[in-house]
Amino acid sequence: MNKKIFTLLLAAGIAVVFTASGIQAGNTVDDVITMKSKILDATRKKSPDAEKPCKLVEFTHKKHYEEYKISCGDCHHDKEGKPLADLKAGHDVQKCEECHSNVKAGDKTFQGKYKAKPVDIMHLESAIHENCIGCHKEKGLTVGTKCGDCHTKM
Repeated sequence: MNKKIFTLLLAAGIAVVFTASGIQAGNTVDDVITMKSKILDATRKKSPDAEKPCKLVEFTHKKHYEEYKISCGDCHHDKEGKPLADLKAGHDVQKCEECHSNVKAGDKTFQGKYKAKPVDIMHLESAIHENCIGCHKEKGLTVGTKCGDCHTKM
């Protein structure tokens, strides 16, 4: 009987260790993230400029975080738009499209943080453009503020 209880406790202990390590592990983040989306892929039949198709945007996540010292909260935020200040590499984060799920820009009701004109922040592409281009402009960077800087031709 003691052997059965010991085996049962040992199995339960091993299960707890594996579960805890899985929870602690979080997400791994690629050094370079290709900005693709199930939402946009489902609605877009061709690139905005069919004559000159372009590659999907590749975001240098590691470079922005490590070399440029951009904190996680500069891009990742809560539902009120407040930076996730305590977020660290490896934490579980949702993709932009989890909340910014509009496929077509609707009423332009949100006054963008960086833009002089209103943008529909719940439209996925608007949210990404607002965040990336706005940050580059705020930091006085010329690269990353024009379409062709990120949307390179094929």
